[in-house]
Amino acid sequence: MIRIILVILAIAILLAVSPLLIGEVGYVLISFNHTTLEGSIVAFCAAFLVIALGLYVTYKLIRYVWSLYSNTRHRFFARSEERKQAAIEQGIWSLINSDSEQLELALENNSVADNWHDVRYALLAKAALQKSEINKAITLLEKISAENQLKAAKLWLATGDCSTVTGDLKALAEAKKATALELKMYAEVLVQQQKWTALEQFMPRLLSKQALTDTQWSSLFTAYFMAQPHSQLIDKYQQLSKSLKVKAHMAYLSVMAKVGRLNEIELTLLKMLKKSEQHNDLAKVLNVSAPGDALKLQASLQDTLKKEPDNQDLLLSLACLANAHGEYELAARVFDKALNPENSKDYLAQAQLSYSKSAQPQKALDLYL
Repeated sequence: MIRIILVILAIAILLAVSPLLIGEVGYVLISFNHTTLEGSIVAFCAAFLVIALGLYVTYKLIRYVWSLYSNTRHRFFARSEERKQAAIEQGIWSLINSDSEQLELALENNSVADNWHDVRYALLAKAALQKSEINKAITLLEKISAENQLKAAKLWLATGDCSTVTGDLKALAEAKKATALELKMYAEVLVQQQKWTALEQFMPRLLSKQALTDTQWSSLFTAYFMAQPHSQLIDKYQQLSKSLKVKAHMAYLSVMAKVGRLNEIELTLLKMLKKSEQHNDLAKVLNVSAPGDALKLQASLQDTLKKEPDNQDLLLSLACLANAHGEYELAARVFDKALNPENSKDYLAQAQLSYSKSAQPQKALDLYL
């Protein structure tokens, strides 16, 4: 821009000076319709210079004012974006620290960037669920855009109302390229809706896609077996494929023990007793046992403990089995030896049962302390 102005000025000066150099005053006449302008070249050049200078000053002034406006506008929006970013970051950190109140404080009264709106609703819904505010959580989840609803499927499951995402999850799970997460989420939907027949048909796909961990398989089968009539538990287990039986084994034994059918799984428990690597699993099964009958197992446990008197898993197994047989004094004596800070929390209920039933209420009370 400056170069153009300098060139124009040079031309104007040259036009003004050239008549003087040849001894002529120079004359300019401009006529347009009924308007006529006339004067010397020097006068016109001077007028041109004044106009050019005025235009240049005006241009610089407008540019300066625009820069002031742009900078002010930029700073305003920059501060606004910083506040939005700070709000979402504070919400995420509050979630990490399981602080639902701080999460709500950070996000409820603060806006976030457009691309974070659905995340904001999901975070607030999670905070509401942590406070058992189910209706509020559902209202927030409904505000999430349709394309992101499946990303909040776990939250919908937690509300107990997964109808919004069931259809989409089913379609995704049945697709050939379904991901492990999609398969797992659909399995959880089937469990929540207690669609056990559909779950039975879906289990082979979960297994072939390796969609669940061993812990998740255990949770799934525990829910599945607990929902079955007690008289059908054995049949339901036997109907499973060999590969699925491996995943269901511990859950099946635990549910059978929980409903008091120890005598029907006693042979399996005796086999576990003979394998040292399964002693911990044996204790876990008997830990959830209801009153039942497994006298051979108890006798075998006592015989084995004579050889391994400090085997913690077998001591805990014997104590729990003694409770199931109503031998609370025996159970209390064994718990006196077997309980330690590492296992007392896991076997709290069984230990309290033995102490309370054997007239040792103080020991039962001490377990709470």
